[in-house]
Amino acid sequence: MLFLFNGLMQIPGRANRRAALRGLHTLARPGAPLLFTTHDRDDEPGERRHWARQAELWAQGKQDPALVDFGDRYFVDDDHYRVFMHLPDRAEILEDLAATGWKHEWDEMRRRIAAESKAVKDFSDECRFWLARKPGA
Repeated sequence: MLFLFNGLMQIPGRANRRAALRGLHTLARPGAPLLFTTHDRDDEPGERRHWARQAELWAQGKQDPALVDFGDRYFVDDDHYRVFMHLPDRAEILEDLAATGWKHEWDEMRRRIAAESKAVKDFSDECRFWLARKPGA
């Protein structure tokens, strides 16, 4: 099963993301792999600074009221559209996989597994690739 382009992270609410993982688990045959991508809010210094500030706002109850979970973010492109994305940390995804019946097998940041052109790097954000498997077979 493939769930790429951070699709899982475009589902608002951790309970809803876990429901999606459970649904995929139900549909998958024993031994089936699940490959998906996420951002990682702890991977880059700029992201860590952003999320440190967000943690302060959340602790004070001053976060954007449109956000449900810590890690939620809206990206705006020239005021033409607003895209929701949840940016997890690695521990969160490991917990979600375990809670929904998936066995984590591997994860790695894209830059460590692919040599990409400058054009690709300029166009897209860094992401983490995940491989999990439904136990059995």
